[in-house]
Amino acid sequence: MKEKSSLTVEPEIDLSALDDLTIEQLANEEALGSFCLAFRQREDVLNLIHQINLLIKAVQRRRGLSLGLLAGEQAFRNRFEQLQSQLANGLATLEWFAKNTGDLLSPREKENLHLAWSTISHNWEEDQLSDNFELHSHFIEQLQSMLVSLARQLEPPLVPQLIEQGDDDSSYPQQFKKIEVLNFVARQLPEMIEQIAKVRGLSVYAASLGSVDFYNDRKLRFLLKYAREQSDKLRHQAERINELLNNSFRSVGDLKNLELKLLYLLNTVEQDVLSGREIKTSSQQFFTLATEIIDVYWTVVNDGLMLLRRWHLNDLEAWQSLSHKEASDL
Repeated sequence: MKEKSSLTVEPEIDLSALDDLTIEQLANEEALGSFCLAFRQREDVLNLIHQINLLIKAVQRRRGLSLGLLAGEQAFRNRFEQLQSQLANGLATLEWFAKNTGDLLSPREKENLHLAWSTISHNWEEDQLSDNFELHSHFIEQLQSMLVSLARQLEPPLVPQLIEQGDDDSSYPQQFKKIEVLNFVARQLPEMIEQIAKVRGLSVYAASLGSVDFYNDRKLRFLLKYAREQSDKLRHQAERINELLNNSFRSVGDLKNLELKLLYLLNTVEQDVLSGREIKTSSQQFFTLATEIIDVYWTVVNDGLMLLRRWHLNDLEAWQSLSHKEASDL
């Protein structure tokens, strides 16, 4: 008596037997998966941008406070210690996000994050002014470079078929408006903020010390000139963008209201710190005034990012409104 074979033969699947409906379902599932992955990745990009902005803001403040402390202004000590803890938490949070969001940041960028922080925090009280200033500034430049790189990942349309959807003005498509806002909040405004933050740091140091040397005098004069020029350009750009968006980016109006305050700061630095006479404005006054101005700029940045998030969610709604055929054709 022959033994029955223990091997079983799996029946072959006749792909030709799949009906059109099944094939369409598979195509829809693949398109859905691709869209959801792309949508979630952009959510991660927006989160990383927010984390980087928070870190830039904290590093800029640390530079200003540490320069004051190096010049002997101990009134900054408590704020500095609190900021140290905030910075450590912010860096750890950013590193976690970077580690758990795939390749949105390169391995080198992730490594540079920790290395730069270690460099500026190690034995910082022994730093020379120029070293402290440049190390902080270099760290911020690295963060800004990451910011621009991430923003570029948001420029292409999430779904090409949705480019023109929701456009009120076909002569200037929604996608172009999005790129304008991205450039404004991820490059132009952060660059302006950094220049004012540099003015804050050097002015705080000079006021704490009671004088300014030739090197920092030259640097401050350059920063003041840049800030004045960029302030006008940013205001015009902000007005143009808000007009394109039918006044939906309302916080950009704050930039116009900020002009007098910014002008007062720049003139005070020029007429007091750079006068060659005894500096009358205190380091804390410089720090507070500059910080108030910088915070307004950051508010505009955050509002711009909220606008981008809203458009991102609109893409989700638009995707859901596509027909099965349109979705599977992506």
